[in-house]
Amino acid sequence: MDSQLIERVQLNNDHHAFSCLMRQYQSPIRQFLRRLVQQDVAIADELAQDTFLKAFIHIKTYRGDGKFLSWLFKIAYQEFISSTRKKSDFSNSDLVDVTDNGNFEREMIANQAVKSLLKHLKVDERAVFILHFSHDLSHQEVSNIMKIPLGSVKSLIRRGKLKLQAIANNNEANHEE
Repeated sequence: MDSQLIERVQLNNDHHAFSCLMRQYQSPIRQFLRRLVQQDVAIADELAQDTFLKAFIHIKTYRGDGKFLSWLFKIAYQEFISSTRKKSDFSNSDLVDVTDNGNFEREMIANQAVKSLLKHLKVDERAVFILHFSHDLSHQEVSNIMKIPLGSVKSLIRRGKLKLQAIANNNEANHEE
């Protein structure tokens, strides 16, 4: 299905076909970008819009060697990096806690805990974690998306895990006191 839509866009500049692709992939792209920008929805949505614009412009360069979603993640990550370079005042602001009158379902609590932990990671570590663990991409796919060596992906995952374990251990020690 994707390959037919992609082909229609590549050969005929078919806006309707691209719209179908965009609807299919906008959620994971926006989710990825929101996590990278630590839930700043406006920035994430702007980056997602730029991602899909670039994808439409450059879709003829997509050769089908990998997943289309991986190709989109690569564009989204590059848009994020370009954006952070342009904005010298880009900050790692704290995540806003979202409450629902104090009633959270377990999944929401777990999701908030993950968001809270991710803010402690550097941008590249956070990106690797999101791509690998949230989107189930292989180390090689993450390497291709971020344009970094495979060994660097593995190192970033290991370093991130160690940081998160240290934070968890520190939190446990603080709760025991």
